[in-house]
Amino acid sequence: MNSDQNIKEVLSNYPISLELVEVIPVKTGLIHTSYKVTEAQEASYLLQKINTSVFRDVETLMENIALVTNILKNAFRGSSYESLELLKTNNGQLFYKNECAAWRIYHFKEHLTGYDVPNNKEMVREAGKAFSVFAQALSETDPEKLSVTIPNFHSMQKRYGQLQHALENTTAEISHIDPLSKQIEEFKQLLLPLEYAMDSEEIPLRITHNDSKFNNLLFDEAGKARCVVDLDTVMPGIIHFDVGDCLRTLTPSAPEDEPELANIKLRKGFHSAFLEGFVENESGWLTKNEIKFLPYSAPYMALIMGIRFLTDYLQGNIYYSSDHPEHNLIRARCQVEVTKQFLDQIPLNSDPTRFFK
Repeated sequence: MNSDQNIKEVLSNYPISLELVEVIPVKTGLIHTSYKVTEAQEASYLLQKINTSVFRDVETLMENIALVTNILKNAFRGSSYESLELLKTNNGQLFYKNECAAWRIYHFKEHLTGYDVPNNKEMVREAGKAFSVFAQALSETDPEKLSVTIPNFHSMQKRYGQLQHALENTTAEISHIDPLSKQIEEFKQLLLPLEYAMDSEEIPLRITHNDSKFNNLLFDEAGKARCVVDLDTVMPGIIHFDVGDCLRTLTPSAPEDEPELANIKLRKGFHSAFLEGFVENESGWLTKNEIKFLPYSAPYMALIMGIRFLTDYLQGNIYYSSDHPEHNLIRARCQVEVTKQFLDQIPLNSDPTRFFK
C-alpha cells in the first residue's frame, strides 16, 4: 500500500470527508510523521503516524493526552488560552491502528502559529506565562492519574548510567571525548541535588510537559502564546523539568548544534523574561522548595540533553536524526557548554525570589 492509499485508508476511519483538498507533509518535531489534511469543507486536521519505536504503548500514550486535553479544555473555558483537541475515530477511539502503523488526528489550529525561535523578549515572557498557565491548570489533578510513558525520562542518574554503558560498549574511538565526559561527571555531581530532592519528595510531583521547548507553543497574531502542543511526554514530573527545558533552549544565543562553542552566549535578558512571565500570576501554587531549586532547572536540563546526545553518538545516532556522523557529538558539546555557562553566570545559590513581584 503506497503512502497516499495508506492515508486515505486511515482517514476513512474518521468523520472526515474524503473529498480532500490536499494532504501536505509537515515538519513538527523529530519523532512522528505528520501531515496537514484539508477537506473540501476547508476544515483542517493534523494527522500523525505515531513512532511506536519510541512510544511502544500507544494506548497509554493516548489516554494520557486525552485526560490532559480534557482538563485543559475545561480549565481554559472563557480564557484566551486553548488546548489541543483530538478527533476520535468513527468508533470513538483515540487512535486508529492498521497493519502499518498507529495514527491519531488533532484539529489543526489555523489561526495560531509556531516559531522555532522568539522574535523578541516579549515572546519569551509569553512563553513563561503560557507554560505557567499550563502547569497551574493541571496542578489540581493527581499526577498519579497519568501513566509514565517513558520511565526515568529526566533522571540524571539513569541517563548517566546509559552513557557509561555506551562508553564501555561503543566501537568508536573515544579518547577525543575524554575531556567532555569528565566535564559531564563534574557537573552531574553539582546538579544531582535536584533529583535527590524529587526522590525524597522535598519538591512535589506534578503533571509536567517534559518537552517544553519554545517551538512547542502556538502564538496568535498579536504575539500572545495561546496553546501548548506536543503532549506526548506529559506525565508525572517536577516543575523544574519544564522551566529548565525552556530556559536551556531559549537563553543561548546559538542553536543547539553550534559547532563553535565561542559563539554560544547566554542571553540573561531572555532568562529573566521567561521567569518573570512564569511567575507573573504566581499566587502560592509553587512551594518554597520548588522556588529554592529553580536555579538548578536550566543547567540540569542542559546537562541531561548533553548526556543524551553523547550517548546517541556513541550508539551510532540511532535516536536523534542527524545530518552527519558527528552531529550528535556537536550537540553534546554544545549542551555541556551551555551547562557550564549557566553554572558560571546563574549559580545554584542565586536568589530566584527576585523574579517574584
